[in-house]
Amino acid sequence: MDFYLLITSGVLLGLFLLAKINKRYRKGLIIVNTINCLFYISWRVTTIPWSEGIGSILMGVMLFLAEVLGLVAFFNFQYLFMGTYRPEKKTLDDFQEKEIPFVDVLICTYNEPLYLLEMTIAGAVSMRYPKNRFQVYVCDDGHRSELEELCRNYQIGYITREDNEGAKAGNINHALSLIQGDLFAVLDADMIPTKEFLEKTVGYFSNSNLAFVQVPQVYYNQDMYQYNLGKRIPNEQDFFMRDIQEARAARDAVLHVGTNAVFRREFVEEIGGYPTCSITEDMAIGMQLQAHGYDSVLVNEELVYGLSATTFPELVKQRDRWCRGNLQVLKHYNPIFMKGLSFSQKIAYLDGGIYWFANIQKMIFILCPLLYLLTGIPILNCKLNTIICAYIPYILGQVLMFRALTPKTRSMKWAHYYEMVMAPYLSISILKELLNLKHSFNVTLKENILEKRTFQLKIVIPYLIILAITIGAWAAAAAALKSGSLPAAAVAVNIGWSLYNVSGIWIAIRAAMQKPIFRKTERLPVTNSKDMKAELGNECIEVRLEDISAQGCRISVPENLNINQGCFIQIILDKIKIPGNVVRLSKGMAALKFKELSPEQMKAVMNIFVGNIKAHYQVEGK
Repeated sequence: MDFYLLITSGVLLGLFLLAKINKRYRKGLIIVNTINCLFYISWRVTTIPWSEGIGSILMGVMLFLAEVLGLVAFFNFQYLFMGTYRPEKKTLDDFQEKEIPFVDVLICTYNEPLYLLEMTIAGAVSMRYPKNRFQVYVCDDGHRSELEELCRNYQIGYITREDNEGAKAGNINHALSLIQGDLFAVLDADMIPTKEFLEKTVGYFSNSNLAFVQVPQVYYNQDMYQYNLGKRIPNEQDFFMRDIQEARAARDAVLHVGTNAVFRREFVEEIGGYPTCSITEDMAIGMQLQAHGYDSVLVNEELVYGLSATTFPELVKQRDRWCRGNLQVLKHYNPIFMKGLSFSQKIAYLDGGIYWFANIQKMIFILCPLLYLLTGIPILNCKLNTIICAYIPYILGQVLMFRALTPKTRSMKWAHYYEMVMAPYLSISILKELLNLKHSFNVTLKENILEKRTFQLKIVIPYLIILAITIGAWAAAAAALKSGSLPAAAVAVNIGWSLYNVSGIWIAIRAAMQKPIFRKTERLPVTNSKDMKAELGNECIEVRLEDISAQGCRISVPENLNINQGCFIQIILDKIKIPGNVVRLSKGMAALKFKELSPEQMKAVMNIFVGNIKAHYQVEGK
């Protein structure tokens, strides 16, 4: 085994270095690593403690099956990322002599704050697309008269219905029964489109077999990890939205993510509209269209910007909904036996299902070392030297493949942290869904105002329990070592394993230390600052716009200007006066809070806002 460790590790490292120099060596790395993984998992069967008691056998088999699940997911990952996605760029010119399609833009809402909806509406009506070739609608399942009035003010369509049957899917299906456009776009209430969203997506529909174009969800605010941990890291969803989606697109298996997409209405109506069997109708509609032989495209550009969940409870609610919805789709439309899907598409959707079950795998990995340290029940029947010689090449191969195939949106370390944080809650979600237990439907709130730092004890209780059990297991192991009832080598391995798990538990506890959130809307810096005029009483002054949100801005003003907190100022954006009051003063700077804005004023503000919007973390090479 020592020989195997040296040779296999050396070959893997050599091929990895060659793959970094030239991508054509990736296939060699994948082949060698696949053989390495198959050897490891075959060898693992021999380490299950078959000759021990029933408890050892059950735990040994459970751990082995968890590793098999992880290996299947890893093989899927290798397969998906072997492809290359280089779509031919399409523009509106590709329609040539034909008239460009008419697009109905559907903004779906239930109970989101009106100010968030107004930002999305103002962005949508200002898109660069022939004005007589698109129409914006708000599809309101909240039945709000004030939202209907807002739509009238913006001269856009307002659609509502008597009931909320079918949730978002039912909402869209109702809208489809009323609209007549060739295409329709779907936007969530907080997803602000850039001016070129339609320009850069509609051209692909010159392909008469194209069903939908998907654009990644990109976030202009900090997610929970970025904000509460103060880390300069990619958004937690960047890896899926930018990289996994691109790998899926190479297999014509783009996942519709519920928003930021344009559909051919004819094809959606042909398959009976949006399925209502799941609370994640997005996955189901995309999979059905692909099963009918229609094409899908990913435009991997930042064309729509939204808001991440910024608190631990909201993140858990969101992922619980995604998890349950995806499992509902997989139960109703089993992709493995679904007619019309290609082998590659089936692998892509299978991978999506396995992703959620990895949460149970993670809980098994948490449980196993603790059980051994607390009870002494053996889970493996093998010498330490043999384990090391077999396991090091196995894990080394996975680390090297991860680094070779993925860009810088995810590291193995952060993959471990994210999985550890979600595993306790999503494992429960999986079990409830498999047992058909009832759930309440939770919409993710994007409005959280917190005046002070808060430790969210309730949400973190499962992690504190795991940490307490872990500390107890270490104490039990120390006593066992002292009495000589457990071998030192086995104790050391399991303590090391549990320490690795505790690193993820500690991230969860730190993320529960919620920082204050003072603003309802994000304030964006204005690139290169913008010189403009402002009116202070009867005086016209030169100011510079430094940053802006939908509800206020910060301007630099002459230092000798006689200005007080509370005074009224009008800044002039694109010849439109924007009224506001000074709410904060510092040297040469004044922060303004806008007064109630008309649609024309809001559109002027949003033109500047969208012109300066970007992802909080910029993904390299995207």
